[in-house]
Amino acid sequence: MPHHCTSPNSRSSAPATSRHAVRSRSRRAKFAALLALLPLLAGCQLWNGWLEALKWRDLDTNKPVQGPAVALDPNIKPLPGTNSSTAVALIPRVTVFRITVPVGAFSTNDKIWSQLNEDAIDSKTAVLMAQNGLRAATGVLTRWPAIAGMLDAPGAMSDQIVYQTDGHASINVVTRPNVAEQIVVSIDRDLQQQGREFERCDNGFRLSMQGIRNKPQLQVQLEPVVTLGTVAMERPGLGVTRTGFTSEESFEDLRMAATLTADQFLVVAAMDPKTSPFSVGTQWLSDHDKAPATETVLVFVPTPNTPAKPK
Repeated sequence: MPHHCTSPNSRSSAPATSRHAVRSRSRRAKFAALLALLPLLAGCQLWNGWLEALKWRDLDTNKPVQGPAVALDPNIKPLPGTNSSTAVALIPRVTVFRITVPVGAFSTNDKIWSQLNEDAIDSKTAVLMAQNGLRAATGVLTRWPAIAGMLDAPGAMSDQIVYQTDGHASINVVTRPNVAEQIVVSIDRDLQQQGREFERCDNGFRLSMQGIRNKPQLQVQLEPVVTLGTVAMERPGLGVTRTGFTSEESFEDLRMAATLTADQFLVVAAMDPKTSPFSVGTQWLSDHDKAPATETVLVFVPTPNTPAKPK
């Protein structure tokens, strides 16, 4: 049977005596209680903690690679004897690594962040991201081995996928699929807080890429989105297959961008999942249902085409 994601504005009603109705009332009561606490959260946890830290789609590869978090594929580095920087400028193409580590292993590790450049993100955007539990920076590929060594812990793993666009369309990078239910508290550019509740949805980032004219650079842009209306269908021999989406809700104020060269990467992580449980960063990039809890780190690496082998 197909099922659809619902948002606060599209939840269907049910008989008051049903189990679903009782569960919905309980969720709404929790949601109302959270909204009542928002001013208190803003005065202590949200502000004090975060401000300090200051379709044309061409999916080139879809091969998840399980392994330690240190395993950035050496094939994505500039190849000797090739003008990979020019390739980056012409082809909007990145390899996205989703690295899973215990909560706090990356997000609150000052030794790691000291190896990165947080000034690469616009300062106003960076402050707003921090208020919403997100943190981003750029780094140099040659420094990655040192960073990876700090992440080499039991349970650390990664997968990777290559994304390519025509430079105009966008692609969704899913970070938490099939979220049963969640409450998200966000802060916009007017410093207004908003609480939203979602059910049966996918959290992710809308990825856009564009080469810089006459420069060996690639601009990467990310925007948090919630995908609504996931459809699951039973197909003989294939099991349950997700077949499409009906709508998205985005967080436009949290749109971030960075310009990368061929030897750089962009990293996006949660600010501190332990102290901001309802923030965008925590809901998008951590999983507290696991024991122990984990966080996801996204690493975007410009990826030139591999030259064809001579015959």
